Amino acid sequence: PEFLENEGLVAAIGKRVEATAVRHGLNILWQPPAEPEAPLPVKEAAFRIVQEALHNVVKHARARNVTVRLEAVPGALLFEVSDDGACFEDEEPVAGHLGLQSMRERASNLGGQVEVVSVPGQGTTVRGRLPIL
Repeated sequence: PEFLENEGLVAAIGKRVEATAVRHGLNILWQPPAEPEAPLPVKEAAFRIVQEALHNVVKHARARNVTVRLEAVPGALLFEVSDDGACFEDEEPVAGHLGLQSMRERASNLGGQVEVVSVPGQGTTVRGRLPIL
């Protein structure tokens, strides 16, 4: 998105977090880091994956609390969205539910990865790593 290019990844995620929290009454913990040095395609992939993870929290998790993290480490951009909502089985794609698959493909296309951990009674965490070349 143009906003991402002009304002940066941290601002784009911050706006998405704020809109999601207000619209859906969620308590979202987001401590914005410094803007990471990363190519625009990496920032766009990270934004889209975080956006999809937040969408999944709203649509499926019935969560009350969410944490969003972003961190640049040497050679990679790390991000995480975790919630205290309902867990799910992540073994087979359900017709019409391509969110997890698209997150993984988006990361894979850049040589990165997305991991989803869902534990009954503890919620779900979407964790990603994208290389910064």
